[in-house]
Amino acid sequence: MRRVPTSSPSSTGVSAPAAPAPVAPVAPVAPRVHLALAALVACLLVAGCSAATTHAHATTRELPPRSLVLRAREGREPAADARGRAVVAFAAGQLGHRYCWGGTGPSCFDCSGLVRSAWESAGVELPRTSGAMGTALEEVPLDEVRAGDILWWPGHVGIYAGDGWSIEALDSRHGVVRRAASNPYRALRPRG
Repeated sequence: MRRVPTSSPSSTGVSAPAAPAPVAPVAPVAPRVHLALAALVACLLVAGCSAATTHAHATTRELPPRSLVLRAREGREPAADARGRAVVAFAAGQLGHRYCWGGTGPSCFDCSGLVRSAWESAGVELPRTSGAMGTALEEVPLDEVRAGDILWWPGHVGIYAGDGWSIEALDSRHGVVRRAASNPYRALRPRG
């Protein structure tokens, strides 16, 4: 058997490539390790997203979950102004409409499309997305929320309807619904 040198030029003047180093066999990774890694990545992604959200804005989360509902039951709710009542009236008129991503009415809405359309009916123009609303609008303490105010969660918005209820374009299964206003992340009130 003849050996070919790897560092000297061949008859064509080009060096032959060096032989690859031997590779040790790799043991297969157990499925449990894959699951653990996937869980770790998911946790990091969630923590990263929520961390970015909380650092972008100070929150007014002074009230425990369901406190808007409890406050209404106790009769301690601030009175709505005429603009807030108009916003709630528009939103209530959309109950039962279907949800559609990017929808601004009149036949279907997404969450920010419903909020934006309701406020436009009262003469106030808002940003199009829930994220833009969270950035642009004035935040109010949750204990001062009144009918017509915007309840904000990361990636979702709804309208506080008063008496512990919110009106939201929830999802494609439920459409525009009225549900208990429990545990909003922030509350926003447009100026104007």
